[in-house]
This record gives sequence, structure tokens and C-alpha cells, in this order.
Amino acid sequence: MSMLRYIITGVAGVGIVSAGAYAYDQTTRDDNGSIVKEGELGVFSFKIGDCIKDVQEGTSLGQATGVPCSQSHQMEVYAETFTESSSETRPSDFDKQGEDYCYEEFSRFTGISYENSKLDFQYLTPSDDSWKEGDREITCLIEDPEGNVEGSLQNAQR
Repeated sequence: MSMLRYIITGVAGVGIVSAGAYAYDQTTRDDNGSIVKEGELGVFSFKIGDCIKDVQEGTSLGQATGVPCSQSHQMEVYAETFTESSSETRPSDFDKQGEDYCYEEFSRFTGISYENSKLDFQYLTPSDDSWKEGDREITCLIEDPEGNVEGSLQNAQR
């Protein structure tokens, strides 16, 4: 069964439907878990600190290409959390919970408030289908609206 995930553009709240029951990692990682060699990365295998490319807004997101952060990339995973809801249906306010969580974590990661930053964030939340399968994860992604970056955006203070 295919599990759906949503990627939501931060602050603007525009939803983009994304698909994928992808829990695979074809990257090469070092002993610390950092990506050292590019490879396909399923959305359910994203880890904090992963840098990704080949993400096209408005299309499905079941996977991306994971790359070392020293290489050009679109987004970086900066926070993740799980909710412990036993509800059989996805709460109607879950996207708001995702936005609030990622907003709070933004300044911790960048070292500057969202309002004073030139950077933006997006977040992944479970779709109705993946919620029914037990998906309870919120994943926060940071990006530079001006384009790809090289290096981590952690403590970027911009």
C-alpha cells in the first residue's frame, strides 16, 4: 500500500501533496551518520542534518537525492519529532502543529529568529493514508529561497 506524505510550505501554509512509502537509504554515511556519498533517500529515511536535492515543489515527494552538505543542495533536514496520538484519523490541526514545531526549531538551528532570517522552512506531515498506517512524524526542512546552498545552514545566522 502506498503511504502519502504532505510537504507544506512554511508560513504561507500552501500544501503540496506528496507520495511515498519510502524507507530506504542508498547514500553512503560515515560513522557519525553524515552523508558522504550521494544516493537516493526515501522520505521515511531522512535524518536531522541530511542535505537533499532534486526536490520539485508541486510534484510528489517520496524520495530525494541525499548529498554531502558540502555539495550544492536545496534543503537540509533540521528537526524531527513524533506525536503520540492514538487517534485513528489525522487531527485536523496537525499541519498547524507541524508549522508551529518547525517555526520554534528554526531559531535553535539557525541561531536567528525566523522573522530576521533570509531563509525559509517547509515541513513534512503524514497524509490521511500514512496516518492510518502509523506515521506520526513531523520533519522540518530549511532552504534558501534564493537557490541552492553549499554547506550546512546550522548556525547560519542569516
